[in-house]
Amino acid sequence: MKTVDILGTKYKIVCDVDEEQLPEGADGSMDQSIHEIRIVRMERDRNSIENLESYKKKVLRHEIIHAFLYESGLWNNSCDVEGWGQSEEITDWIAIQSPKIFNAFKEARCL
Repeated sequence: MKTVDILGTKYKIVCDVDEEQLPEGADGSMDQSIHEIRIVRMERDRNSIENLESYKKKVLRHEIIHAFLYESGLWNNSCDVEGWGQSEEITDWIAIQSPKIFNAFKEARCL
């Protein structure tokens, strides 16, 4: 079991959980009330994508971004309950683009 530091708060990362432990249709979840990130058990079948390990990392990045938005105060303070701080679109954008952004930072030596 791993943990990750999110702005001073330790979040437990639990992988390979049963679907029933997540919101319906979700492959991952972040529960700020118990500081836990859960990732569903992924098994390759004919309907799944080929590279499940890469997808699992993407889901984990997505949930970590949710935790950062929550811990930084942006989760509930972004206009209303459906505000951008809880937006799946902005969370996905950050999670998907962050490896490219970090590589650019490394290349430019500005980390």
